[in-house]
Amino acid sequence: MSPPLPSAPITLAVVVPTRGDHERLRVTLACLAAQTGAPDHEVIVVDDNAPEDRPALAGVLAEADDRLPLRVVPGPGRGRAAARNAGAGAADAAWVVFLDADVVVGPRFLRAYADAARPGVFLHGRMRELPTAARLLTALKDAPRPEIQRTAAELTGSAPGARDRDPLRRTMANALERAVEAMDAGTLPDVAAWLGFVGANSAVPREAWRSVGGFDEEFGRSWGCEDIEFGVRLHTAGLTRSLVPEAYGVHLSHTRPDRWHQHGRNMERFAALHPLPAVRALTALLGPDGTPERYVASVQAETARSRPTGTR
Repeated sequence: MSPPLPSAPITLAVVVPTRGDHERLRVTLACLAAQTGAPDHEVIVVDDNAPEDRPALAGVLAEADDRLPLRVVPGPGRGRAAARNAGAGAADAAWVVFLDADVVVGPRFLRAYADAARPGVFLHGRMRELPTAARLLTALKDAPRPEIQRTAAELTGSAPGARDRDPLRRTMANALERAVEAMDAGTLPDVAAWLGFVGANSAVPREAWRSVGGFDEEFGRSWGCEDIEFGVRLHTAGLTRSLVPEAYGVHLSHTRPDRWHQHGRNMERFAALHPLPAVRALTALLGPDGTPERYVASVQAETARSRPTGTR
């Protein structure tokens, strides 16, 4: 008997950390099960749940297992940076796609990332927020997988439907996304060429993830900045930002009562690690009243203040 042929290499590993967000994860996995034209890939769910939440997670995973090349790895319980690192460390792929467990994607999501992958770049898919996500999730709670997939196609513009007609499905771009898109398009000065690695929907060569040391796990379980800090180190290592509008994700928005307190603490740590004008000015973008225009002006002001006296 001839020896078995080696299996084809996995091109993409999709890392999906999850902690207590089972209904949202069910929607995300249903979207990944509907991919068309996708390359060889695997989906790695990082189980960062508390023990009491694992039975509910098991039901979601059992529903998805027959439709996905799915693996589950244990999370370390130390926050999103550590969970993403656990998933990437378990991957067997040239590229890692980081996708949060509350993001809706269309059927060509993975194909778009595969087509955009090339040496020397990190990739960011276009992101939008769905402010009415709670109502949508209620409607989809007991919906069969095909209904979830149709809704995802409508939300992401992959199929005609209710998105443009129904105000409950209207999406919006947050300040970070508007800034990255404007700087990439040249309608705003690109004052932060490293800005754009958003952990909810981005991709990077696995070797680049490894060589820069992965996500900084010292950010712990506080919310925010661990992903864009990773982008600074990717850029310092020579990678450039590349937007992939077709790898479109819609975030199922949710409230976080202590969001700005956690974010402020992480921004302070970020600025201490990288005392760059574009990092020190991030409160003008990521704060509750932040805008891309205010951020650019703040970076330019910080840059002017940091110049030695007598220089222009």
